[in-house]
Amino acid sequence: MELQGKWTKDEEGFMAFDPPELQRYYEAITDRYHQVYNRYLELLEDDEAYYKALEDGYEMVTDYKTINGASEFATTYTTPAYVLDIWYELDHNNRRDYTRGHIHIARK
Repeated sequence: MELQGKWTKDEEGFMAFDPPELQRYYEAITDRYHQVYNRYLELLEDDEAYYKALEDGYEMVTDYKTINGASEFATTYTTPAYVLDIWYELDHNNRRDYTRGHIHIARK
C-alpha cells in the first residue's frame, strides 16, 4: 500500500490533507511514534530514548532524502508497519514554503 498527496497548514498551525484520508494515517503514525519515544524519554536521556525506540522499530529523522528523484528536506517517521515522508513545496524563489508540502506513506 502506498498513499501520497499534499498538505497545507493554516494560520493557526492546523494541517489539512488532500486527499483527506491521509490525515488519519498521518495522525496514527506520528502519534504512535511519539507514544513510544515519550515512554522511553520519561525514563531515559534523549539519546538513550532514541535508541530504545529505534530498537522497537520507531524512528523520526529530519534530513535530506531522495524522493521522486530529487533531494528533499523531509521528516521521515518509521514504525514497524509504515514509513511516512513529509516535505515542503518550494516557492518561486526556490525556498521552502513552510505552509504547504507533500506526503508519502508506504506500508512496509
